[in-house]
Amino acid sequence: MSKAFHLKILAIEKTFYDGYATALNFQAFDGSYQVLASHEPVVMAVKEGVMRFRVRDEEGKEIVRTGVNGLGLVNITRDMVLVLVDSIEAPEDIDRARAEAALKRAMEQLRQDQSIQEYEQSKASMARAMLRLSEAGNPFDGFGDK
Repeated sequence: MSKAFHLKILAIEKTFYDGYATALNFQAFDGSYQVLASHEPVVMAVKEGVMRFRVRDEEGKEIVRTGVNGLGLVNITRDMVLVLVDSIEAPEDIDRARAEAALKRAMEQLRQDQSIQEYEQSKASMARAMLRLSEAGNPFDGFGDK
Protein backbone atom coordinates (compact mmCIF):
# COMPACT_ATOMS: atom_id res chain seq x y z
CA MET A 1 0.00 0.00 0.00
CA SER A 2 1.32 3.43 -0.94
CA LYS A 3 2.39 5.87 1.73
CA ALA A 4 0.07 8.89 2.15
CA PHE A 5 0.73 12.60 2.62
CA HIS A 6 -1.53 15.49 3.61
CA LEU A 7 -2.89 17.30 0.54
CA LYS A 8 -4.75 20.58 0.64
CA ILE A 9 -6.08 22.11 -2.60
CA LEU A 10 -7.45 25.62 -2.20
CA ALA A 11 -9.08 27.89 -4.77
CA ILE A 12 -10.04 31.51 -4.26
CA GLU A 13 -13.64 30.67 -3.43
CA LYS A 14 -13.41 27.20 -1.89
CA THR A 15 -11.46 24.34 -0.41
CA PHE A 16 -11.47 21.69 -3.14
CA TYR A 17 -9.77 18.96 -1.08
CA ASP A 18 -8.28 18.66 2.38
CA GLY A 19 -7.19 15.17 3.37
CA TYR A 20 -4.68 12.46 2.62
CA ALA A 21 -3.48 11.35 -0.82
CA THR A 22 -0.96 8.84 -2.12
CA ALA A 23 -0.10 10.70 -5.37
CA LEU A 24 -0.70 14.04 -7.07
CA ASN A 25 -0.26 14.81 -10.78
CA PHE A 26 -0.31 18.39 -12.07
CA GLN A 27 0.94 20.53 -14.92
CA ALA A 28 3.77 23.03 -14.41
CA PHE A 29 5.19 25.38 -17.02
CA ASP A 30 8.11 23.04 -17.67
CA GLY A 31 6.12 19.81 -17.87
CA SER A 32 4.04 17.34 -15.87
CA TYR A 33 4.88 16.46 -12.28
CA GLN A 34 3.92 13.67 -9.93
CA VAL A 35 4.28 14.06 -6.18
CA LEU A 36 4.51 11.07 -3.85
CA ALA A 37 5.02 10.90 -0.08
CA SER A 38 8.38 12.22 1.21
CA HIS A 39 8.95 14.30 -1.93
CA GLU A 40 11.84 16.73 -1.83
CA PRO A 41 10.61 20.20 -0.70
CA VAL A 42 9.96 22.59 -3.57
CA VAL A 43 7.73 25.52 -4.55
CA MET A 44 6.66 25.91 -8.18
CA ALA A 45 4.06 27.49 -10.41
CA VAL A 46 1.07 25.44 -11.55
CA LYS A 47 -0.17 25.77 -15.11
CA GLU A 48 -3.83 25.54 -16.12
CA GLY A 49 -4.68 21.91 -16.68
CA VAL A 50 -6.04 18.79 -15.08
CA MET A 51 -4.96 17.89 -11.57
CA ARG A 52 -5.36 14.24 -10.56
CA PHE A 53 -4.78 12.75 -7.14
CA ARG A 54 -5.16 9.32 -5.58
CA VAL A 55 -7.01 9.00 -2.30
CA ARG A 56 -8.24 6.06 -0.25
CA ASP A 57 -11.96 5.49 0.13
CA GLU A 58 -13.65 4.20 3.30
CA GLU A 59 -12.60 0.61 2.53
CA GLY A 60 -8.97 1.60 1.94
CA LYS A 61 -9.18 1.20 -1.85
CA GLU A 62 -7.32 3.83 -3.88
CA ILE A 63 -9.50 5.98 -6.14
CA VAL A 64 -8.61 8.88 -8.42
CA ARG A 65 -10.10 12.35 -8.01
CA THR A 66 -9.78 14.96 -10.72
CA GLY A 67 -10.04 18.73 -10.98
CA VAL A 68 -9.71 21.14 -13.90
CA ASN A 69 -7.54 23.88 -12.45
CA GLY A 70 -6.47 27.41 -13.25
CA LEU A 71 -3.12 29.05 -12.57
CA GLY A 72 -1.55 28.71 -9.19
CA LEU A 73 1.26 27.62 -6.94
CA VAL A 74 2.24 24.37 -5.21
CA ASN A 75 4.27 24.18 -2.01
CA ILE A 76 5.65 20.69 -1.39
CA THR A 77 7.15 19.72 1.95
CA ARG A 78 8.12 16.25 3.16
CA ASP A 79 4.73 15.55 4.77
CA MET A 80 2.32 18.05 3.16
CA VAL A 81 1.44 19.47 -0.24
CA LEU A 82 -0.42 22.78 -0.42
CA VAL A 83 -1.89 23.77 -3.79
CA LEU A 84 -3.23 27.30 -4.28
CA VAL A 85 -5.06 27.90 -7.57
CA ASP A 86 -7.32 30.64 -8.85
CA SER A 87 -10.01 28.08 -9.78
CA ILE A 88 -10.65 24.35 -9.78
CA GLU A 89 -13.72 22.28 -10.53
CA ALA A 90 -14.54 18.60 -10.62
CA PRO A 91 -15.49 17.22 -14.07
CA GLU A 92 -19.01 16.42 -12.88
CA ASP A 93 -19.48 20.09 -11.88
CA ILE A 94 -18.58 21.46 -15.31
CA ASP A 95 -21.49 23.13 -17.06
CA ARG A 96 -21.06 21.91 -20.65
CA ALA A 97 -23.38 24.56 -22.12
CA ARG A 98 -21.43 27.32 -20.37
CA ALA A 99 -18.10 25.86 -21.51
CA GLU A 100 -19.36 25.54 -25.10
CA ALA A 101 -20.56 29.16 -25.03
CA ALA A 102 -17.16 30.28 -23.69
CA LEU A 103 -15.43 28.36 -26.50
CA LYS A 104 -17.61 30.02 -29.14
CA ARG A 105 -16.96 33.47 -27.61
CA ALA A 106 -13.20 32.88 -27.56
CA MET A 107 -13.17 31.63 -31.15
CA GLU A 108 -15.14 34.70 -32.27
CA GLN A 109 -12.75 37.00 -30.40
CA LEU A 110 -9.78 35.36 -32.14
CA ARG A 111 -11.32 36.26 -35.52
CA GLN A 112 -11.37 39.96 -34.62
CA ASP A 113 -8.53 42.47 -34.66
CA GLN A 114 -7.02 42.55 -31.19
CA SER A 115 -3.99 43.77 -29.34
CA ILE A 116 -1.36 41.17 -28.52
CA GLN A 117 -2.60 41.03 -24.91
CA GLU A 118 -6.23 40.56 -26.00
CA TYR A 119 -5.17 37.88 -28.47
CA GLU A 120 -3.27 35.94 -25.76
CA GLN A 121 -6.26 36.24 -23.39
CA SER A 122 -8.58 34.92 -26.11
CA LYS A 123 -6.23 31.99 -26.78
CA ALA A 124 -6.12 31.20 -23.06
CA SER A 125 -9.92 31.38 -22.82
CA MET A 126 -10.28 29.03 -25.78
CA ALA A 127 -7.77 26.55 -24.32
CA ARG A 128 -9.49 26.63 -20.92
CA ALA A 129 -12.93 26.00 -22.49
CA MET A 130 -11.59 23.12 -24.60
CA LEU A 131 -9.92 21.59 -21.54
CA ARG A 132 -13.14 21.82 -19.52
CA LEU A 133 -15.16 20.24 -22.32
CA SER A 134 -12.70 17.41 -22.90
CA GLU A 135 -12.37 16.60 -19.20
CA ALA A 136 -16.14 16.66 -18.58
CA GLY A 137 -16.47 13.42 -20.55
CA ASN A 138 -13.03 11.81 -20.12
CA PRO A 139 -12.73 8.67 -17.93
CA PHE A 140 -8.88 8.50 -18.18
CA ASP A 141 -7.46 8.73 -14.67
CA GLY A 142 -4.02 10.10 -15.60
CA PHE A 143 -2.13 7.39 -13.72
CA GLY A 144 -2.03 4.86 -16.56
CA ASP A 145 -5.04 2.85 -15.55
CA LYS A 146 -8.81 3.21 -15.92
